Amino acid sequence: MMKYTEEERLNFIEQLKNSWGYNPMFYLKFCSIEKYAKDVCEGKLYANTPEYFRRLEIEAKGRGQGDAHELISSMKVQDIVLSDSKTDEVLIYGVEGTIDIRFKDDDDIPIVSMVGIPLEDMIIDNVDENQADFRFPFTDEEFAKMEEEFGNYVVFINAKEIEQHVKAYCYNYGCDYILDKVEYCEQNRIDRMQSFNSRSKKRFLYKDLYFAYQREYRLALAREMPKDHYITIGALTNATYMKANQLKDLAFSLRYTQCKAI
Repeated sequence: MMKYTEEERLNFIEQLKNSWGYNPMFYLKFCSIEKYAKDVCEGKLYANTPEYFRRLEIEAKGRGQGDAHELISSMKVQDIVLSDSKTDEVLIYGVEGTIDIRFKDDDDIPIVSMVGIPLEDMIIDNVDENQADFRFPFTDEEFAKMEEEFGNYVVFINAKEIEQHVKAYCYNYGCDYILDKVEYCEQNRIDRMQSFNSRSKKRFLYKDLYFAYQREYRLALAREMPKDHYITIGALTNATYMKANQLKDLAFSLRYTQCKAI
C-alpha cells in the first residue's frame, strides 16, 4: 500500500469527482431473501411510506429500520416568553413542551432506501497511474449490523443507470422526485426546520443522528403508493447481487487514463 497524506488523498478524490460527479458510483440495496434481490435487478424497487417506518419502531420496541420521527420535525421548547419589545416586560411565560410538524400527505409518499458510499468516504488501498483500489469504510460491527437489520443479500446498482431510470419513470408519471443523500442531524438544526416550514422536498432527506451508520441515499416520489408497493423502473442491466456477508472481502477498482496519481 502506498503512503500518502490526507491532502494528497483529497486532491486525488477531487480529480475523480470532477470526471464522475459527486454522487456514489453505485448504491447498495439490502434484501432479506434472494427473490427480492432479483426483483431489484429487474427494476422492481419495493417502497414503503413514512407512516410505515414510524409504526415499525413502535411495533419493534426499538430503533433500527423503524423511526418514530420519520418525516416529523419535533422541537423541544424550553420556555415560551411573550414580552413587550419596548419595555421588556414579560406578559406571558409558558412552560416547556414539544412542537411536532408533520404533513398528512407525506404519510403515503413512496420511499426507497439504499446505501451509498461517496468516493471520499472509501478507503484507498492502492493508487498508481492507471488504477485506484478501494475498500468499504465499514467496521466489522457495521457490516454485521447492516446484515442483521436489512437482509442477507445485497444488490450492487450502477448509480447513473438507476438515476436515469428514475428520471424517465417520473417523467412518464408526471411526478416530482428527490434522490439524494440523507442528512443525519439534530432535530433543531436550522436547515432541517426550514425544510419543513417551507415544505421543501428536501425534508425527506433528514434523519436523526442515531441512524448515521446507515449511510442512506433516499428516493422519494410525489405520487401515491402503488397497490403492490413496487416502483417499476425497468431492468437494471448493470446490477448484480451477492450474500451480504461477502461485502467485507470486496475490493473496488477504478481504472482511468488521464488522472494524476498520488
